[in-house]
Amino acid sequence: MSFAQGLLEALTKDLPLLYGPALLAVAATLMLWPGDRFVGRGNKKAWAFVAALVLLAAGALALTAPTDEGFNRMFRVDGLTKGFQALCVMGGLITIALSQPQLNALKEQTVEYYALILFSVCGMMLLVGATDLVSMYFSLELMALCIYVLVAYLRHQERSVEAGLKYFLLGAFSSGILLYGISLLFAAAGGVTTNLAELNGRLALVSANGSLLVYAGVLMVLVGFAFKVAAVPFHMWSPDAYEGAPTPITAFMSMAPKAAALGAFLRVFGTGFQGIASDWMLPLAYIAGASMVLGNVAALRQQSLKRLLAYSSIAHVGYMLLGVMSGDAQAGAQAIWLYMLTYLLMQSGAFAILIYLQGKGEGERIDDFRGLGRRQPVLAFAMMVFLLSLAGIPPLVGFFSKFILFKLAIEQGHVALTVLALLTSAVAAYYYLNVVAVMYFKEAPETERAPMGSLATLVVTVSCALILVGTFFGFRLMDWMGRIVLG
Repeated sequence: MSFAQGLLEALTKDLPLLYGPALLAVAATLMLWPGDRFVGRGNKKAWAFVAALVLLAAGALALTAPTDEGFNRMFRVDGLTKGFQALCVMGGLITIALSQPQLNALKEQTVEYYALILFSVCGMMLLVGATDLVSMYFSLELMALCIYVLVAYLRHQERSVEAGLKYFLLGAFSSGILLYGISLLFAAAGGVTTNLAELNGRLALVSANGSLLVYAGVLMVLVGFAFKVAAVPFHMWSPDAYEGAPTPITAFMSMAPKAAALGAFLRVFGTGFQGIASDWMLPLAYIAGASMVLGNVAALRQQSLKRLLAYSSIAHVGYMLLGVMSGDAQAGAQAIWLYMLTYLLMQSGAFAILIYLQGKGEGERIDDFRGLGRRQPVLAFAMMVFLLSLAGIPPLVGFFSKFILFKLAIEQGHVALTVLALLTSAVAAYYYLNVVAVMYFKEAPETERAPMGSLATLVVTVSCALILVGTFFGFRLMDWMGRIVLG
């Protein structure tokens, strides 16, 4: 068989695995050129509709992709891949919907904005299916490079440019650490493979003889991934990037990239490094515990709602890392996926309301929510649902997702960490309830009501409705969804 025939056969067999990400990459490229040449300046917002359609099509292709492994075992489609790809696509769609009010108000509608979102989601979809450290690294960088630019998108605002620069410099540093860790593991495996399944056996054999090379490599990879999910002590970029970025991009960073990075976390540490769990389990436990404590304690002092949500997202990552530490990879993936799904709904609704208030010159500070319960009771009720669910207060769906995760952690023997998670959840309830109290128990002068945009209204309505539906049906519905999606 000739090389051309072999390549054609491989592409015919393997390419269907990547139809979703490939569609995003091709569409984003065509949007930049030649598509942008045929769209006038006044019609730039039409690209939002195009980008949303492309994301929907890519999501459908990803969910219907065959369950298989291809590209020389560098990419795999399974329940974990499809489940987390769906979350990434949902995050991208929500971001596009939330972007319209702010971009229109600032007159910053550009085709590049939507192309960067598509390229970033493409990287995320590749990341959650990558089964080789090399393909995982390139997918991670495709995702991250686009987000660096999106954080600094409002280039006429110093705060946005500063946030993007900080994020880029720290991100480049963490990527270097991750790449060096991969090179050490490749050397420890005899310079033969970077495939996760093959590394598992080889590294376990080398680690049994007390190899410092394996330990250093695993710790560096752990540092690289901890940075991407903003876990303590690698969270330094998160509050500034959240505050300086356009608010829709802040929402995007808190949803889609976290889902993708956690999916990759499960793939790497649940498959590639499972045989050497003793080398990374204790450091990961310290990272998870520190994230819970610092994230929640730092959120107590915040007067900016964006920074409060940034620090609370650090705490939520700490909770989800309990699922990564699970000895049962399938149960851990299901628990994290359910938690991430409910978190995505709660965050998207809260950010939609925040963006609406920012359009009225409010919303930057928690005090801007004063009297919202009297001025706009429906909006205040929705915000209360999102915040109380984020706090994990029963019987809202956020409580059920936390219960499933904490129950799994106890079953796997992580009792001390679970107790810490419960105590820090009580701290989180305080600052979330403080926002609710400001909305309902503090007076504010009557202001003119402005209509919320149709897309933002849709996001708030659907998110609130799904949270309430999940609240009424609880465990049974969530267990059914986890089994269906992740198989």
